[in-house]
Amino acid sequence: MKSRVLSALILAPIVLGIVYLGGLYFVCFAVLAMGIMTGEWRQLTNAGSIGSLGCFAVGIVITAIITTFVLAVPWAVTILFVGVILVWLLARRQTAVSSVWIVSGVISVGCSGIALVWLRAEDLSGFLFVVWLMLAVWMTDICALFTGRFFGGPKLAPSISPNKTWAGLAGGILGAALWSGIWSYWTEIGSIFVLAIIGGGTAVLAQLGDLGVSVVKRRFGAKDTGNLIPGHGGLLDRMDGFLGAAPIVALSLAIAKGDISLWS
Repeated sequence: MKSRVLSALILAPIVLGIVYLGGLYFVCFAVLAMGIMTGEWRQLTNAGSIGSLGCFAVGIVITAIITTFVLAVPWAVTILFVGVILVWLLARRQTAVSSVWIVSGVISVGCSGIALVWLRAEDLSGFLFVVWLMLAVWMTDICALFTGRFFGGPKLAPSISPNKTWAGLAGGILGAALWSGIWSYWTEIGSIFVLAIIGGGTAVLAQLGDLGVSVVKRRFGAKDTGNLIPGHGGLLDRMDGFLGAAPIVALSLAIAKGDISLWS
């Protein structure tokens, strides 16, 4: 726990600083983070080896993220879609592991990277959106961890992640909802009540992303996705919540035509 807290205290201000700078700084951060996560996913599902297919998958995700910034989301999604087909065709030639594992990783990480870059594209509003989303996901993890440990109780998904409880999920939802209401009050984005509800829904999506990665780890007998961050494991271990939350939040905001007030 000590190493986890220390790592978080060091990394959180750096990440928030990059989010504040935005532009090319944030794109480079997204490229680096999502590239590492794709590589970790491939290594996790391929006995620790990234291989040529893993490098190709990383290249597809990076290209899609850069395209989001340079051109537009439709072009990025097209590149990701074509890349997924190519990865699937190449993976089918490898009989050791089902192609579905690497394909699911490219889709999950790629969509998250595209979503985060698109959300940050606007100057001030983009900064506010991404900070809200990041802290909502982090609050979900923190509150779920401590609430689950304090209350215990029935397991949420014992066959997938034995340590998660329904009490932890409830704590994560309440924590993200409370944070979202406070953020709405501070920034005057949307209504406090509506953003609190959205924050609670985001917490559920973040937990689904967490459970999704846990399914992969359980399938391949791994405790962590890597050892990049002391006390936390791999980068994918710490950003798994974004795989569930970021694409849906971005899609819902796109439906609202970029105006969060329409959520009110």
